[in-house]
Amino acid sequence: MTEKAAWARLGGATAFAVALVLALSPPRPPLRLPPVASAPAGLLAGAALAVGVRRGAFARSRPSPTLLALLAVSAANEELIWRRVLAGELLHAGALAALAGSTVVFALAHRGRPGLHLATGGLFGGLYLATGALTAAFAAHWAYNAGVAGGGVTP
Repeated sequence: MTEKAAWARLGGATAFAVALVLALSPPRPPLRLPPVASAPAGLLAGAALAVGVRRGAFARSRPSPTLLALLAVSAANEELIWRRVLAGELLHAGALAALAGSTVVFALAHRGRPGLHLATGGLFGGLYLATGALTAAFAAHWAYNAGVAGGGVTP
């Protein structure tokens, strides 16, 4: 896929994610950690997960700024859909149901390596529900994706 095509695809995904949030306006978990504090916590958690997946190896390459930007937009889109919308809609059944449901569907949507995606989805969803701030899940998702991209691991 060309860079232009990737940005176009992400633009469509962003429009879809934002439209879902606006149309559904799902409930949110209680805010326990302000977004400004939850972002560093998410970055640390996502980076730690990436290091674990890479089995402690240092990155073999540095992702390009364009790739990092694409990963950021992609992570934001996924967090809007999987955590803000799906987990939010499931919150009426309880936090555990919201976490389990959004994690399983996240893993199913990522067809390869289902066990890994259960772990990543669980971490991202757990951060969102624990902090009440979507920034924690977004930061973790971006840090994880950037870490595995730099380490040559397919997320």
